[in-house]
Amino acid sequence: MVDCKEPTYRSAKFKGVEFHCESTGDEFGRRGHLYEYPLSEDVGFKDLGRKARRFKVEGYLIGTDQIEKTKKMADAAESKEPGTLIHPMYGNQTVSCVTLTVTADYKKDKKRTKLVFEFIEANPSKAPFQVGIGSLSKLFDQGSEAVNASIESGEKSWTPTDGAGDAAAKTSGDLAKQVSPAKDEQSFDTISKLQRAGPRDRGGFESNPGPDRPGGIAALLTAAEATTPEVIFGSFAAVAGPINEGTATIRRIHVDALVRLRAFNHDLVTSQLNPSAAIEALIVTARLCLVRDYALVVAATVYQTVHAALEDLDFVIACYDDEERAATTLCDDRLVAAIRAARAGAVLTILNRNIRLPGIVRMNVGGVWPSLVVAQKKYFDGKRYDQVEAYNPSMPPFFIGREITTPAY
Repeated sequence: MVDCKEPTYRSAKFKGVEFHCESTGDEFGRRGHLYEYPLSEDVGFKDLGRKARRFKVEGYLIGTDQIEKTKKMADAAESKEPGTLIHPMYGNQTVSCVTLTVTADYKKDKKRTKLVFEFIEANPSKAPFQVGIGSLSKLFDQGSEAVNASIESGEKSWTPTDGAGDAAAKTSGDLAKQVSPAKDEQSFDTISKLQRAGPRDRGGFESNPGPDRPGGIAALLTAAEATTPEVIFGSFAAVAGPINEGTATIRRIHVDALVRLRAFNHDLVTSQLNPSAAIEALIVTARLCLVRDYALVVAATVYQTVHAALEDLDFVIACYDDEERAATTLCDDRLVAAIRAARAGAVLTILNRNIRLPGIVRMNVGGVWPSLVVAQKKYFDGKRYDQVEAYNPSMPPFFIGREITTPAY
């Protein structure tokens, strides 16, 4: 017997945007490999696990605020990372929206937008460079908190006179060299912001006015100098903002980000600047920007040895230690606490991601051989020659010595 009661369905919603659901068509099942044996009636199916669930959902939005609701739904469908779908029958499902088809009839069926979704089961991304939503988001947040605290502290002592403006210009110019070359529009914008704060390039202009260039460079520089300093150096945040963006751009677009950020740090440390509270605040903030992004790249790097990972971690700790001492001298409790939290987070994250690496042993390979031969003798796999070379960087690849260092799993 079938009862006459109607089932209770859940209200459909995707990433917090509610809609009316009309129908669903969902796919479930198993993955596997089918074996059909020749000259036999037997078949076999090797189970390889559950298939990703797929949901096809049709529904609509309705009401006088139809346009606003439709825009919100489109934004939700295009937003990064998976989200929660409240399925009328299966409840909460973590999914990615593969396709959203939106249909509107502007004459016969006003106030209603038809929706057709195609969802696939998903998990939050573990991509290391999706900062803010990926596995390194906490490390980024802690580093950014230290940067923000430093900017707030620097604002109190900032005066663009007494050499501080020149120091800001030099710092921005040094960083612009490390950011170049740009690879996208956002990178071009970053370089432009840094260069506007750097020394003005007088190249391309004649020193004396010509007949077709009234006023020449003198007029151009007079106009620029009358307005530029107030715009660029009027506040500490205006100086620190492009630097903060610049180190993040290096991390984002350059595969040699660690080398570039170390070079920028070298420029900061070795700069011959007249000491003042404003200049010291500038250097502290710039180093906190670079060490935040340096730590992110280190955490995302796949190292071949624990030693290499610890070497980069030592640089991160050294930078944070230097800036903590400077913050302690300023008696800025918030900045000190933020730096300590960022340092602790960097240590924990980097160690957790690299402690899985193998230990090191020394062995005798019975002669002087190329790394390819040593890998075959050691692992019975010549393709692992790169590991032999990585653990013995001081030896030429074609003359690996008798005593070698190798990973032990």
